[in-house]
Amino acid sequence: MVWLVAFAVVLVVALAAYAGWLWWRVFNQKKERETHNAAVLAETEADLEHSMAIIADSLLTGELNLSEGAIRLKVLLDHYHAPGGAQADYPAIYSLFLSTCTMPRGAERDAWPRAEIRRLDREREMLEVAAKDAVLDEAALLRERFGVPSGREGLASARPMDAA
Repeated sequence: MVWLVAFAVVLVVALAAYAGWLWWRVFNQKKERETHNAAVLAETEADLEHSMAIIADSLLTGELNLSEGAIRLKVLLDHYHAPGGAQADYPAIYSLFLSTCTMPRGAERDAWPRAEIRRLDREREMLEVAAKDAVLDEAALLRERFGVPSGREGLASARPMDAA
């Protein structure tokens, strides 16, 4: 009878030790996963910041038209902030995006009739002219916030005269 009690105690201690070891592994895996997730998030945010800096700088140097820049920045800002969270900080970019996002781009644009494309281009250009100063002000804020991307320091930093 004593040997049965001793066996039961040893079995309970062994199972408790095994449960403790499993708990310790789960605890360590959770810490490693949190560390990994934080590193991935930091890397993703750095990539988004770099992309926004390049696009903002491209808008300010006239390498990118306003509506295309607004579309690209809006998507990046939504991934950087909570969806729609940057809308209050960058209303002109969001407004131009909303005005032009339904216009065809890429292969879809090629399938449209030329007369309709010309009409949409005139409409887009009018929207860009109306939003030019506000969008460029917000692009300057983004460039100030995220810095000038490396390799682009020598480009003209003044606003382009014909960027609309």
